[in-house]
Amino acid sequence: MARFTSSTFGKISGKHGTAVAAVRKDGLCILKEYRIASNPNTSGQKNQRGKFGFVMKELNCFRKLFTITFGGQYGINKAVSLAMKNAVTGEFAAFEMDYSHVQISEKTFTQNFRLEKLNSEPTVVSLTWSPALFPQSAQQDAISLVVLNPVLKMVYFVENVEILSKGFLQVELPNVLTKNTIHGWAFTKSETNRTIQSTYVGLLNVSSIQGFV
Repeated sequence: MARFTSSTFGKISGKHGTAVAAVRKDGLCILKEYRIASNPNTSGQKNQRGKFGFVMKELNCFRKLFTITFGGQYGINKAVSLAMKNAVTGEFAAFEMDYSHVQISEKTFTQNFRLEKLNSEPTVVSLTWSPALFPQSAQQDAISLVVLNPVLKMVYFVENVEILSKGFLQVELPNVLTKNTIHGWAFTKSETNRTIQSTYVGLLNVSSIQGFV
């Protein structure tokens, strides 16, 4: 956009070729590129707006967690952007969330984790992994567990449960969280540079396990 005071042409306004000129109240002329306004009601625009609203609704329960894993109060904006690209299936208005592709931090890792239910303890879940798959420099890094009940839109997370060299952790979940299917994530925090990395660790249909009430 250009601003100018025209002594040669006087005050000008309107469309001029590919540009539009206008005069402000202070007499300054403004010249900017002419663009045809896009139609906000196309199917593509509706689909994009609907997807954004859907993802915000699905991930809003993670808001507190995202301030930690994405490093600030606007962490949910980063998470929503990633989910819109990677985790949403379907079209307006039948979107679905593939939680296995929801990133809870910008950096991720691919090591295998196993999330399981302890049959002897109705509200306890365990997470196991192979410490050997992580570099020696990361062995003392803290690992945290995140659990989502998608029906209740409830997120429960416990920070710094264990360190990577242990290869095993257990967490007791609130009883209300164990009434439906739950999804799990793990994230680690480097002791040296505070970098957070995360991964999806699995799905448990805990309500169908014998012993749950």
